Amino acid sequence: MSVVTALDRPLSRLGTIGVMLLALAGVALIGMIDYVTGYEVSVSEFYLLPLTVAAWYKGRLAAVIIAALCCTSWYVADTAAGRPAGDEAVAVWNTVVRLVFLVVTGVLLDALRTSFDAQRRLARTDGLTGLLVRRAFNDQLQRTLALARRHGDPITLAYIDVDDFKLLNDSRGHAEGDRLLWSIGDVLARSLRTSDAAGRLGGDEFALILPRTDAGGARQLVNRLNATLHQTFATNDWDVGCSIGVVTLRNTGMYPEAALTTADALMYDVKRQGKGTVAFRVLDGRDVRPTHIHTARSACQ
Repeated sequence: MSVVTALDRPLSRLGTIGVMLLALAGVALIGMIDYVTGYEVSVSEFYLLPLTVAAWYKGRLAAVIIAALCCTSWYVADTAAGRPAGDEAVAVWNTVVRLVFLVVTGVLLDALRTSFDAQRRLARTDGLTGLLVRRAFNDQLQRTLALARRHGDPITLAYIDVDDFKLLNDSRGHAEGDRLLWSIGDVLARSLRTSDAAGRLGGDEFALILPRTDAGGARQLVNRLNATLHQTFATNDWDVGCSIGVVTLRNTGMYPEAALTTADALMYDVKRQGKGTVAFRVLDGRDVRPTHIHTARSACQ
């Protein structure tokens, strides 16, 4: 773990007051050092540190405030250290120049952080539906399974595939197909709890992570969700349906890939048996490795 990563985590958890107090402490400390070192040895460049903290974690307004305080601290420390007489105009000019430099630097840092956050969101979320992409979904699944094993909680996975999506795309165009996919993402986002996660794993395939959800809770939630999806399809005159495989894991050390592939295989069982329904399964085992599940998956194709 890098030093930057180690510092970023606690700083990201600080609220506005915490970040501003930390930045103010930095300004005060650098001001004291600036006073001790005297007029001829300036440490004003170090004011970039509290400015960076404020701009990166709390935005443009915080950066402007800290920039003004940095320049005030520098001017006061410089004056108290015994600046030669007659240099007042130069000191004021230098303060104004430093203020402009620090404000511009803070604004640029805020813009960089905004761009960084946007790129990170794009890397984790699907551009059409706003749901997690496969890699981010797998990461979330791995964390959720680890927590479930630690606390002994059940966890449910659901794998959703849109039936006859290709026919809709071919008959009504890709724009209509995209609108259908967006609507599914919207329904999933509105219907799930804050602790749940939904992902678009590719094409017309979606998956859900339902932490602390047993078989009974999964049945109620998924059946309600399936009804909402079909109502959305009917309202928009979309002649499609959903095949859903739902797996509830209890006391299992299953690998994330195996858990997801189990739900995928169950969904394909639904497709083989006529599409448009939901199949539920409960697993209560010790350790199921991915290779075992892939064998079952190939039998379902």
